Amino acid sequence: MDITAGVLPAIQTPLVNKFYQAHKARGKATRHDQNWVLKSTEIVAACRVQSVASSDFLSTVLVDPKLRGRGLARQLLLAVLAQQYAPLYTFAYRHLAAFYAGLGFEVIQPEELPHALADKYHIYVAQGRQILAMQFIKPDQN
Repeated sequence: MDITAGVLPAIQTPLVNKFYQAHKARGKATRHDQNWVLKSTEIVAACRVQSVASSDFLSTVLVDPKLRGRGLARQLLLAVLAQQYAPLYTFAYRHLAAFYAGLGFEVIQPEELPHALADKYHIYVAQGRQILAMQFIKPDQN
């Protein structure tokens, strides 16, 4: 399967939402997000990078359930991380913490998040989501 990674143009945002809806994802993409996808003939994985409080927030990472276990999430996120230069945060489900750590994310305390993200984090935890606040630490370019 020939797969390419990239950011969809804003006008194609409905395609990401159609993918999310088909797989019952919680998030909804907007035209203001960077909507990253892996595509063959159709979208097989997607995620959003939202600008929140002068930082970037990675969310709604989803791989087509029929294609999980093939490294597609890793492929997608490596493409995203190669283009990152602003602080990048995410809320990882606890069972995925090692996966994100393997990509260069580190667990941080919620107090270390920008205020707007800390508020969002506390709302999600109050809803019962088992998440950790994480920050991407870009490796030194030596």
